[in-house]
Amino acid sequence: MIRAPLLATLLTGLLTPPLALAASTPEDLLIEQGHFWQARKNAPRAQETWNKLLELDAQQPEALYGLGLIEVQAARLPAAQAYLRRLQALKPLPQQALQLEQDIALASGDNSQRLVDARQLVSEDKPVQALALYRQLFAGRPPQGDLAREYYDILAYTPNGWQEAGPGIERLRKLRPQDPALMLIQAKHLARFPASRSRGIQALADLSSRKDIGGEAAEYWRQALVWSGPPGPAETPLFEAYLRQHPDDAELRAQLDKGRALSRSGGLDPQLARGIEALRRNELGEAESAFQARLKTAPNDANALGGLGIVRQRQERFSDAEDLLSRASRQPGGARWQAPLAEVRYWALLAQARKAQQANDFTTAHARVEQALRLDAKRPEAPLALAGLQAQTGQLDAAEAGYRRILQQDPRNLEARRGLIDLLAESDRPAEALRLLDTLTPAERAKLGNLDRLKATQALQEAKLAEGRGDLQGARRALEDARRADPDDVWTLLALARLQLRQGQAQAARQTLDSGLAKDPQRPEALYVRALFALEQNDPAAARELLDRIPSAKRSPAMNGLAADLDFDAKVSAARDLARRGQQQAARRQLATLEPQAGERAAALGGLAAAYAEAGDVERGLRLLRDVLARERTPDPALRLQYGEVLLRSGADDEVNALLHDLQGQRLSATQRQGYEDLLYRYRVRQADQLRERGDLVTAYDTLAPALAQRPDDDLVNTALARLYLANGDADKALRLYEPLLRRAPDNPRLQLGAADAAVRARDTAFADRALDRAVALGADDVAVLTDAARLYRQLGREGRATELLRQVVAVQRRDAETARPLADAPANPFGPRRGSATLASQAIPPTADQLLAAAKTAPPADVAEAPRDSAAERALDDLLQTRSARITQGLTVRSNDNERGLGKLTDVEAPLEIDFPLGDVRLAVRVTPVSLNAGSVGRDARSRFGGGPAATQAAPDVSPGSQSDSGVGLAVAYSDPQLGLKADAGTTPLGFLYSTPVGGVSLDRPLTDNSRYTLSASRRAVIDSLTSFAGSEDARTGQQWGGVTANGVRGQLGYDDSQFGAYAYASWYRLLGNHVADNSRGELGAGLYRYLINSEDSRLTLGLSLTGIAYDNNQAFFTYGHGGYFSPQRFYALGVPLTWSQRTDRWTWQLRGAVGVQRIVQDGADFYPTDARLQAAASQALGAPAAYGGQSKTSLGYSLHGATEYQLGRQLFVGGNLGVDNGRDFQQLNGAVYLRYALEPQDRALALPVSPYRSPYDN
Repeated sequence: MIRAPLLATLLTGLLTPPLALAASTPEDLLIEQGHFWQARKNAPRAQETWNKLLELDAQQPEALYGLGLIEVQAARLPAAQAYLRRLQALKPLPQQALQLEQDIALASGDNSQRLVDARQLVSEDKPVQALALYRQLFAGRPPQGDLAREYYDILAYTPNGWQEAGPGIERLRKLRPQDPALMLIQAKHLARFPASRSRGIQALADLSSRKDIGGEAAEYWRQALVWSGPPGPAETPLFEAYLRQHPDDAELRAQLDKGRALSRSGGLDPQLARGIEALRRNELGEAESAFQARLKTAPNDANALGGLGIVRQRQERFSDAEDLLSRASRQPGGARWQAPLAEVRYWALLAQARKAQQANDFTTAHARVEQALRLDAKRPEAPLALAGLQAQTGQLDAAEAGYRRILQQDPRNLEARRGLIDLLAESDRPAEALRLLDTLTPAERAKLGNLDRLKATQALQEAKLAEGRGDLQGARRALEDARRADPDDVWTLLALARLQLRQGQAQAARQTLDSGLAKDPQRPEALYVRALFALEQNDPAAARELLDRIPSAKRSPAMNGLAADLDFDAKVSAARDLARRGQQQAARRQLATLEPQAGERAAALGGLAAAYAEAGDVERGLRLLRDVLARERTPDPALRLQYGEVLLRSGADDEVNALLHDLQGQRLSATQRQGYEDLLYRYRVRQADQLRERGDLVTAYDTLAPALAQRPDDDLVNTALARLYLANGDADKALRLYEPLLRRAPDNPRLQLGAADAAVRARDTAFADRALDRAVALGADDVAVLTDAARLYRQLGREGRATELLRQVVAVQRRDAETARPLADAPANPFGPRRGSATLASQAIPPTADQLLAAAKTAPPADVAEAPRDSAAERALDDLLQTRSARITQGLTVRSNDNERGLGKLTDVEAPLEIDFPLGDVRLAVRVTPVSLNAGSVGRDARSRFGGGPAATQAAPDVSPGSQSDSGVGLAVAYSDPQLGLKADAGTTPLGFLYSTPVGGVSLDRPLTDNSRYTLSASRRAVIDSLTSFAGSEDARTGQQWGGVTANGVRGQLGYDDSQFGAYAYASWYRLLGNHVADNSRGELGAGLYRYLINSEDSRLTLGLSLTGIAYDNNQAFFTYGHGGYFSPQRFYALGVPLTWSQRTDRWTWQLRGAVGVQRIVQDGADFYPTDARLQAAASQALGAPAAYGGQSKTSLGYSLHGATEYQLGRQLFVGGNLGVDNGRDFQQLNGAVYLRYALEPQDRALALPVSPYRSPYDN
């Protein structure tokens, strides 16, 4: 094979020959400048320089050629032809004319592609086919310049090619005597042939001192000496010259020692001499035959044994070589074979190490390398093997240090540089890898083999740099370049597919892998890459299936490691599934059994720690990682990253921040760098969430922005952005953000929950219901999903569904807690705190007292472990059960005013009983309200204004209208649907009243925005101003009955409250109907505003301003037959200043409300009998004047003062009451109430603020 030398030719032309002499004239200076700019591809500066040179000499060949070359490179061939004609006109014909003619020919037609094809054939080790294409390019003309150098270098490696290449290179040397690349090519080829070897080696020795090509020349010099074998007396000075400059080269020194040993055996035997000469010519078969012939006659001949040992060494049969050289060294005079023996043992150990490494026996491999190092620590091969072994086993820092130590001793060591390049690439340090690649000369690149692989490596590093800058398109272009350079490289395919996946192009990523692996999809590397891609898509089952298709014998260590990791991860995943289903104790037990299997593998420990955190034991997860980190002098970054992930989960943001800063400047592998980016990404999102929760939305977005730019299609960052929009009140925008996420991942229950949350805020209840139902179906066994779904169902008002889900979650958690009882059955430790740390690890051998004292941790006593009351689900269920608890309330209310006895005077005593209870997502209530009304007896002077009026009084002046009182029992049922904001009730005014009539209503109370609401209602309610309006009245003198008025109508209200200010406005219209009472109608408008002076969790103080306007069609404020007996001014205006203070403690809540204002009342006059003209006429006749009530208008001050309170007597029993007074110019009313409420569910929630005391159903 001649691959490496041939590959060198492709890049040899990159060497720019310096000028032979320093510029000494203006022409020389300009030529130097022109070459300088042209070499750096700066065409404008080069053109400027060449034109200046033509001003000095219009026929200067270098200038004409330089300008012509610029035109060729710009694809302006007619202009280049013009410069060629000027050169061809010169006599004698300059070499530059031939060169430009060749350049133009190469740029014409398909010649440029033909040159690419020729070079490709060279890279594929097909020199004969390549040379045929080169000859087509030259078209019978002698090759010129760099291309001629390239051509002759390739030609020289072919059979008999030196016969043409040698004179061709000599011709070029005469034209360019100072061209260092030509000097190097000629010297290395001279050293290849026995006849010219000494001359070539000497030339290489001379060139090794040059700064430009010295490194390459030194490598070729050494290689030529290695090729020449053990030296004879004539070649010995060449070895000695080399060793004077490189005294630490143990290999060549051993080769020199072999030559001397062989030389000292000269003349002893013809067969021996023949073998030695054949060995010098590296003709191993002839040498073997000669030495074996000698050993048949002299089996203990030290030189024959030693010579055959060297043959075996070159055949890499190290065991045989060691045996033969060992026997040679034990013979008389065999001491000179000790050095070759040591060398063979050295190489044998390295061969054994390589074999063990290939068999994945890294312990044996490491031991053999260490043995080789003890034999000879100066040679580079053992340190190289050690560094390679360390790199393969993940000890990247140690491997890097090893490679760099080798390069300190030998900066040109190619294997060390290649190893370091690969390691830097693996460590995700593409900039360093590229810089090191750039230091390789063309010949060195060729020696490394597979030029396409090198190009691909370079493109991969450029892709990593672009991706690190956030230039995903640039990264993709670089990866596609790498794929074109080496289409069979599976890692390039995987990198490209991963990038496409990151850009949200999952289908394209799969197609990339499918097309790239189509040639042999079942080969182990293809299956392995597919498995890794499956993991990228979070499909470990598919990854496991793909790995199982790789035969065990063909699995690499990485493949076996991945299989083991997948098995371990599956067990951890099973434990996490238990935790997600609420079986945290079972999950922890299963995780504890996995701890020994994790060893000190970072990924395994990280997964285990994260699972512990998910199972509710964050501290154990952290401790697991801390223990390993504490044992490491230099902790593995991968382990620290896993530690950071668990810290992040635990909320230790300060520690995560410090860890990220610490790792920021460290050298990380590609995998570790990705882990770092992932942790930083999640940390950013978390900080943005925390800033949002604190109300700093601007900084939250600024914090989130880099994550959005880095992963614009990722669920995590987009859901965080949606939460920002929700916090800003833009629920519609948040919901739109979820739509593409749900299209991509409709089966993700967390996304469905997030979308449902946004829909709830956007008041799209239909969407929210669908998303919640979908989330619950997808996460039916995930307690976190069910708990969050219950929260959202509750916000929708579907409290029954929320309760059902939470009961399901808590039942699982309680069953799981029972599994921890064996540890907790021991009585509580009387010497420790009642509630201690709950470590539930059972051990066969108890720890020492010192360990117990140091740990200071005990298993929890039964009363601690028994009830996991701290779970989010149980807290939510507890709160929901309290809210939905069935309640029994018994009250007693008293209302009394100072109006005229028998007429407007009223003492109202009621004893309402209410039983309310949940039914599914709604509540029902049954109400029974005994009512007793007493207006007193109608005074003598008031008899003419009651019932039959003046006529009845005149007819029977001493007869009383009768006692004005009534009683009855009201019945009602009520319904409320929190989801819809709907309430309804239906019942009657108290049965037993003179008039009992159906009453009820329906209302809708819903939000408009986060801070505003509207209420609409339609109702039929009793008018309870007086006995007449509420129950109806009867005049015993005449038997007349009338009253029992109801208000029938609608009301609407808008309200706004942002916890600092509030405002409201309302309007209503009612038709007032009664029995034998004139119909009436009422319209009302009102508005108000208020400000919170105090608004804390347990205290509120508001001050406001209110305005009310009421108008009735007619005045029904009187008590003669046909009047309703209720306050009904034709115009009523009130302007008030209300002040409200609410306060609560753990067991007590109260409220004080007061208002003071001014009232304007206008009342029209009214006939005594608005419904009966006959009675009206009789009354007028009896009075001797028109029977009419006079109108009035008045303005007065008014005030009201109300207090309410509630006290919690026990976990289920509450007592409360209220007391109030309303006062106007001619009116004062007192009211008070007490009540006792029993809740079937124990209550430990905070009491209501403000307090809402229980009121009678008739308290309108």
